[in-house]
Amino acid sequence: MATASHIRPRRRQVRAVIHRSVAKPSLTAGLLRAASTRTARTALVVIGTTGLAALAVAMIGPRRLERDVIRPLRGAIEPQAEKLWADSAGLREQIAGLFQNATPTGRQKLVRNFQSWIGHFHAT
Repeated sequence: MATASHIRPRRRQVRAVIHRSVAKPSLTAGLLRAASTRTARTALVVIGTTGLAALAVAMIGPRRLERDVIRPLRGAIEPQAEKLWADSAGLREQIAGLFQNATPTGRQKLVRNFQSWIGHFHAT
């Protein structure tokens, strides 16, 4: 009677390895894949916005653009930005105090936490 330890396993049959050529992606597919990345989309938005601004300057002229668009916008936005900056002075001082009073290890942890916090808001 043969025990299981004396039985030799059968060898697998040797088969030739099949080499299949991988189809190279077409130029169009490669360009579409590259153009769909986040960086490429951001670049396209920046280029498009710059082009539209240049077109606006070319159509209505730089003086009229400043008189009719930029000055009114500056007048509407500037007071709000100054108010927000003034309102955030206490918070900015608190954050500066945290960094000044922290040990080097604690400062590194604070930096990581703030980076994570900023990344959270950047992602949303």
